[in-house]
Amino acid sequence: MKKNMRGCLSAMLLLCVGLFSGDVAAQSIESLMNSGNMLLQNGAYDQAVTKYRKVLGRDPGNFEAQFNLGFAYLNWGRNSNAVTEFKKALGINPNCAECWSNLAMAFENLGQTDDALSALYKAVDANPGSIAARLNLATMYANNDRLDEAVRQYKEVVRIDGRNVDAHLNLAKCLISNGSAQEARQYLKATLAINPQEAEAFWELGNIAWKKDGNTDEALAMYRKAISLKPTSQVYYENLGLLLEELRRNEEALEVWKKYLVYLDDALKKEKIHYRIQILERGESPSGNETPEELFGEADEGKEINRLREELGRDAHENRPSPKLITTESMDVGGELEAMEEEDENSFDLDMKKALRKKKREKE
Repeated sequence: MKKNMRGCLSAMLLLCVGLFSGDVAAQSIESLMNSGNMLLQNGAYDQAVTKYRKVLGRDPGNFEAQFNLGFAYLNWGRNSNAVTEFKKALGINPNCAECWSNLAMAFENLGQTDDALSALYKAVDANPGSIAARLNLATMYANNDRLDEAVRQYKEVVRIDGRNVDAHLNLAKCLISNGSAQEARQYLKATLAINPQEAEAFWELGNIAWKKDGNTDEALAMYRKAISLKPTSQVYYENLGLLLEELRRNEEALEVWKKYLVYLDDALKKEKIHYRIQILERGESPSGNETPEELFGEADEGKEINRLREELGRDAHENRPSPKLITTESMDVGGELEAMEEEDENSFDLDMKKALRKKKREKE
């Protein structure tokens, strides 16, 4: 009897010890994760990698650690490592839209555009309601001159979130570049209904009024409104100055060019503008026939197209939502992640279609 009781007591002691040891191990993993997250947020990517690897050494199926390891490599600029680690994370949770999106970013940084597009498509497939995933995919489609597909994705975002300013504005730019200026006008007006202070929408409406409708009064009003809302934007002055020259309103054009010089930092452009100012000050008129791309553009078609693509998704890293650190607080029961925010200040201009297909464009 005593022997049996002692045996039971020993078992109970072992059980308690086991539970205590497990609790210590759990605390240790939690401490490592917190430390890794703090290091990552502070930009100490190499040290964060070490912490996450220690977590995975103890808990190979830890999705949070696996994802954040890929995230650390991505921010560190070690894109091949990021691809490897994000793929492992997807092996744990293949339905993580954000993981697919960050994998796409790593692929894009490596110049593997097809793989990046495929990953973004899977991000949308994993979470069809993800605004960030669709915006990323639409931007990459547009960057690769697949404008019809970009339009479809932007329209889907508008359907899901009817007050998404970026989707409305970028959809309008794609439509303009695709030759559908009148349809684009509707989305530009919708943009302004959501945000009356969106300067770029006024500028694009000015482009349509001038280039498509021949309504110069409306174009002037739209350009001036854009400048009043964002006086530091160089491109707004360019179209306004050229339109005023075309109308032979040289004194007003002179005033615009002088204001433009305040914000201009391109030496070649400054030289051109100084020359135009000299002509106007002599009471003469510049040709007035130059398009913005002729006056401010580059001669080399390849550079022109590449620059346009950069403007649509400037910083495949700036124009797209930044990758987001995953923590247990940002995950729901199904493993889906909070939506990322996107800031898009890039532009398709009025003549992007011509620039891509006929070496013509409006310089933003």
